[in-house]
Amino acid sequence: MTLYHGSPTEGLTQLMPSLSEHNKPYIYFSANPVVALLYAVKPVPKPFSFYPYGFDSDGTVVYSEYYKNAFEKIYKGKVGYLYECDNVNDTGNPTQISCAYTVTEPVEINRVTEIADCYEQFKEYENQGLFRIKPFENIFANEMKIVTDDFENYIQKYDLRNKPDNEMSIFIKTNFPHIWDVK
Repeated sequence: MTLYHGSPTEGLTQLMPSLSEHNKPYIYFSANPVVALLYAVKPVPKPFSFYPYGFDSDGTVVYSEYYKNAFEKIYKGKVGYLYECDNVNDTGNPTQISCAYTVTEPVEINRVTEIADCYEQFKEYENQGLFRIKPFENIFANEMKIVTDDFENYIQKYDLRNKPDNEMSIFIKTNFPHIWDVK
């Protein structure tokens, strides 16, 4: 089975495990190239994560915009690389994402596709019925509360209000001022 790995890094011939948000060195893969391509753009720096997507009942990937025009602001004009690996052994899945896989050993890359503009590629996926954007205006209050709580946890855990120049602090201040301004 071919597995996909999205990355902003050009020219890789081998994927190496790195410390993940699951506190172990992993390489993350997806059996779904649409999902993998989401990770070709890094909207926030490690150890943080911001990939607000899920799936419709038919398997369509749905990206939820938690601020106005979020998807376009993050992905438009960004170059990404979709790496394909054919022989990935000893996979696991510490996530709750059904198409996600992890490995702890280096993996050779078999093929790569450069995506000149990730946003445009996602628009093509949208035309094919493989992807859709749930616009900010359609986000329910209870869903937004979960996001607000997650960001507030980041702020507290990493003392971000005392680190206003941190990339994650800037991301929250810029896109979620209603969270940042709460004391």
